[in-house]
Amino acid sequence: MSVAPDGTPARASSTLDLGTFEQAIASPVTPPRSSWRPLVVRLRPGEFDGFEAFCKERRIALFDTIDRQLMDLAVVRRPSASNSAKRQEYIEEMVPAYGGRASYGSWVYLPWEAKIVHVLDRDAYFEVITDRNQDKITRDELLLLRTKRIGVIGLSVGGEAAVTVAQEHLCGGIVLADFDRLDLSNLNRLSAGFDDLGEKKATIVARRIAKLDPYLEVTLFDDGVTPANLGDFVEGVDLIIEECDDLQMKRDIRRLAKSRRVDLVFAADERGFLSVEPYASCPELRPFHGRIEDPQPPREAFRTPLAFMQALTEWMGGWDNISERSRRSLERIGETLAGYPQLASEARYAAGQLGHVVRRLLLGERLPPFLGNLDLADLIRSAQP
Repeated sequence: MSVAPDGTPARASSTLDLGTFEQAIASPVTPPRSSWRPLVVRLRPGEFDGFEAFCKERRIALFDTIDRQLMDLAVVRRPSASNSAKRQEYIEEMVPAYGGRASYGSWVYLPWEAKIVHVLDRDAYFEVITDRNQDKITRDELLLLRTKRIGVIGLSVGGEAAVTVAQEHLCGGIVLADFDRLDLSNLNRLSAGFDDLGEKKATIVARRIAKLDPYLEVTLFDDGVTPANLGDFVEGVDLIIEECDDLQMKRDIRRLAKSRRVDLVFAADERGFLSVEPYASCPELRPFHGRIEDPQPPREAFRTPLAFMQALTEWMGGWDNISERSRRSLERIGETLAGYPQLASEARYAAGQLGHVVRRLLLGERLPPFLGNLDLADLIRSAQP
């Protein structure tokens, strides 16, 4: 079982019975408002009335959409059935074997929302939620991807990438790392809300993933990755998505990925920049394609915000390789502008690039190293007057 950095389970490997669930609610390890882990509960036949009364007493809102999900499951398993009546017959034959509707599947408790939702069991949920991936991703490929574990460091662009990876079910486990908290200025590009302000970005992303698939194993490094815990972060992962701003950490994580032959990918929300570093199949590849060789100074060592930003652009081909609009903004930071420019559309485009490459690498495709821009502004140019 994977564990979080504090030693607690990242995600229980089995569901809870009703008694254990009631104990967990009565004496929570983490205050509900700070939690990001769903609790998965399985009811035995005859327990629903007591369960419902307990939820009402604890002011936990109960939502039951299992009938709709069961019909989805019937459609997936009986796609050629001529009418809904035949699919309903399939449901009516299946559910009694579990002791009835309430004891079929799982009940998933989301502590931060004081909500519990009735969902299909693990395998049926996976079967339905991935059905419309086919055959862009085949069933056999999905089962292979389900055995993979991905690490994501830096959860601005990386947060969008992590959710994309989870939504496509490109892994069975994901490790998220970021120390930062959400600010109002982040809402121009990150999928969150004003009610999340001040929350750790790692927590926000973990909650988003939990609401997509409560069965996906998630581990958080919500104080970020440091030289002391970098090895723990990389341990057991099959691929790394690197999206942090710490220059030395960007170098360190590549050196470790290379030594362990773990593939690493990076995309910037700037001119479609993409780096594919397939250390598993190209162990001779130098970190970041040989562009960044020397140890990097900390952010506070730079004389001005612009000097740091210029150093950061070296990871994207240098100052002249970023857009003119971005250069204009960066030159104003610390004087007439507070932060560097980023857009939601560019963050999600980067997430799409990363998802595409991650899928191919984890399915065993031998991709060559790549470093360059897939810039839509270059591909779709303005008409000449």
